[in-house]
Amino acid sequence: MAPSESAKLVRRAADGGSAQALAALGWWHLEGVEGVEQDDVKAAALFRRAADLGHVRGEIGLALCYYRGSGLEQNYALSAEWGRKAADQGNVTSQFQVGELYARGGVGVKKDLPLGKTYLELSAAQGYEVAIELLKELRKCVACGKLDVHHMICSWCRNVRYCGKGCQLRHWESPTDPHRPHCGRRREVAGAGGSSSETTADDDGCAMNEALKAAATAKMEAANAAREAAVAAVAAARAAMCSARAAMLAAPAASKKEKKKKAQLVAKVQAAETAAREAAAVLRAALQTERERERERERNAFACIERHQAFALAPVQTALRSAT
Repeated sequence: MAPSESAKLVRRAADGGSAQALAALGWWHLEGVEGVEQDDVKAAALFRRAADLGHVRGEIGLALCYYRGSGLEQNYALSAEWGRKAADQGNVTSQFQVGELYARGGVGVKKDLPLGKTYLELSAAQGYEVAIELLKELRKCVACGKLDVHHMICSWCRNVRYCGKGCQLRHWESPTDPHRPHCGRRREVAGAGGSSSETTADDDGCAMNEALKAAATAKMEAANAAREAAVAAVAAARAAMCSARAAMLAAPAASKKEKKKKAQLVAKVQAAETAAREAAAVLRAALQTERERERERERNAFACIERHQAFALAPVQTALRSAT
């Protein structure tokens, strides 16, 4: 079949570097329409050129080619990356697909429920009905089906949500569809004959968690020791100045000259006391700031531990899902 007139015009525009024409011609080659031969390799190349120019349909087409392995090597991670670029440009379908991918933890990406919900909300804001329905589903308690309530997340697999502890306990041993066999628990996978590579990855994750905890504890202990030493030094300086002042006030003044010297010395001591109080106030503020920083570092360390646990358990969860 000979190319149509519109195909000829689009090809000329594509040869001139038009991103829109490159994307359109890529889709025609992918689907074999408008008298254009079906050729996945040409389609992928055209999508690549259009995507490099920032055209959203080119990014969508390239993501699809990577996902299917059409015209280039299959790569789920790159498919997700290009799909996210199209979503960031406001394409409502891509926003939904990327949101669902991250919310459910699809192939090529690590599950990230907050990020997934962000993209789904962007898609829903444009009136995309499927995104609206999926957001409702994500807000459901899996045990009782309640919507828009305070949710708990299973701390092992982080894939199911509950409205409270009671629903979590009921779902764990539910007679119809219990969560226990599907939860990515390391002990159950090991008992079911999990692969050595999965067990090793989990063991490495536990070792890293212990190292992070030990490092955070050591930093906090060192900071506490430094604070205690600084407080003791300020207290000693205050005591020394108070003793000197008392001695000077108790000493007799034989002449006006000595009285003047004594008054000058008292003024110096008072100035030193004022400086000491100001230094103590600065130190207290610095110590408070350091305590807040240590707490923040501790929170970041334990957040990193939780992220690594989730990452280490991901292959285990996949193995469990495949087994069931």
